[in-house]
Amino acid sequence: MNHSSQEWAPQAQQPGPYGRPAAPAETVIHVPNKRLRRYDKVVPGEPTATVQQAGPGTQGQPLAYVHVPQDAPKGNRRERPAFTVTGPNGEPLSSVRPVGSGVYEVYGGDGVPLGRITRRGGRTLPWPRRVRWSVQPTQGGAPLVGEVGTGKAWTVFVLISPIYFLCWAVMAAQGALWLLLGEKGEAKKEAAWEMEPPTWTRWRSADAPEVAIEYQTGRKYRLASPRLDHRLAYAQAVLHVWDRA
Repeated sequence: MNHSSQEWAPQAQQPGPYGRPAAPAETVIHVPNKRLRRYDKVVPGEPTATVQQAGPGTQGQPLAYVHVPQDAPKGNRRERPAFTVTGPNGEPLSSVRPVGSGVYEVYGGDGVPLGRITRRGGRTLPWPRRVRWSVQPTQGGAPLVGEVGTGKAWTVFVLISPIYFLCWAVMAAQGALWLLLGEKGEAKKEAAWEMEPPTWTRWRSADAPEVAIEYQTGRKYRLASPRLDHRLAYAQAVLHVWDRA
């Protein structure tokens, strides 16, 4: 159900008209999310997640580290716990704090407000609605808005879901049989089979047709706007990928 990944190549740094410091004109980051779901199990002193460079020739160099306190209360998709982001050398970059259902305030390492990120949940009734993210920089301007999954992708997903659940029931039965036979490895293979819902998300503002942030799959984000503070972009990527955990 996901669109195929593309090889995004980073481009040269350009100054942004607002929201400094700006991200490069176009770069790709990778945000692994396995440790986000188990942040209370992370070894003290280690980062919860690492924002890495992605794309040809980048070799996954770290751009920032995400830190979620181990004793942070368990959150959910409507309210993630507060977290901080530091640079490769430990310098504070930003802090993200929940202030309401799906609303997060982002501050710079010096405590200056950078902007607000909002998540509006999806629903099926009384009419379908996709999850929507918005990024509003403190400096003003139209917010960047992105809806998770395209309308066509969700339509196809809903239409083939009955077939998927039938296949899932068959695979689950096979997994249970392998487990009874003592083949735990085969049982895990059967249980791991799943269909991921549409995730392609493109953030853009109402006054600019260009895509500012794009997520397709593989926990990779293309940052394409020199106007967007990279600290806001990192915060949005972390919150968005947390939904995928």
